[in-house]
Amino acid sequence: MTLPVLFRSHGGENQKGRPDWFSKLVCLLSAVRAAEAADTELVFVNNGPIPEPRLEVMRRAGGEIVDLPNLGIRQSYLAALELATSGRWDDDQVVWFSEDDYLYQPDSFRRLQDAVPALPDAQYFGLYGSNPENPHPRPEPLPHRPRGWQDLGPREVDGHSWVRLYSTTATFGGRVGPLREDLPIFRFATVPHKNMFRDHDTCLMYQGFETYSYGRIARDALGLHPGTPKERLREVVMSPFYLATNLRSHRRASRRRLLVSAEPSLATHVELGYIAPGTDWAATAAETMAWAEDRDLLAHDLPA
Repeated sequence: MTLPVLFRSHGGENQKGRPDWFSKLVCLLSAVRAAEAADTELVFVNNGPIPEPRLEVMRRAGGEIVDLPNLGIRQSYLAALELATSGRWDDDQVVWFSEDDYLYQPDSFRRLQDAVPALPDAQYFGLYGSNPENPHPRPEPLPHRPRGWQDLGPREVDGHSWVRLYSTTATFGGRVGPLREDLPIFRFATVPHKNMFRDHDTCLMYQGFETYSYGRIARDALGLHPGTPKERLREVVMSPFYLATNLRSHRRASRRRLLVSAEPSLATHVELGYIAPGTDWAATAAETMAWAEDRDLLAHDLPA
């Protein structure tokens, strides 16, 4: 079954810490490379003007280009979800959503395509994510283990392990039918912020697990968060949302979803502190650029 890949791009940059080998161009090329190694349908969802070198890669790679007006991050994310659930693809079809700052291994989409029919009880898929044994390498305290959580042993598909996840990011795959039913959860998780999504909350809510301990919610509501005054105020304001998130996670057993991901990761978020361990991603980036040169995907007559 063909894998639709909705690659979301934004023309601008942000202030996230990046390794010196990062560029949105190399991330785009890595997705195109992975797509060519699998049976995929590429759709480039562009939020506002995209720099011409990246736009030229999209043209040379083929696929459909969907131009959105210059929307906010939240609106463009929801627009991609609505496109996927608009009836264009069958309910059992998995659609892959990609942000523009992820680097892919060349076999990532092929392995995902193999996993989808082999794991029919899974509704959501990741190529990168956080689980109890291998949480994201990040400075914040680890999330609490949700009440009722059960670890599932690794499941092998064509020599690669797939494990149950706490959460992944806005770069993920989902079966269209469950995704359509879960759209209210995805929308709910975008409410508190203008320029971010609460990915971890989203993933635990659709799986039917409470994200926050009630002790933490009570502490934060009382202004006892162990941070700066500004952070304490933020947590006071956010504590009703944390409570609502927990309540929103209460679902019938038939509506609880399963999220699985490749282990080790077959893609990575390219932000310092969040890069998936165990892979030489700098080498992957260099190999991707060499592949693109061989395929004449780079427009050398355009300014970088």
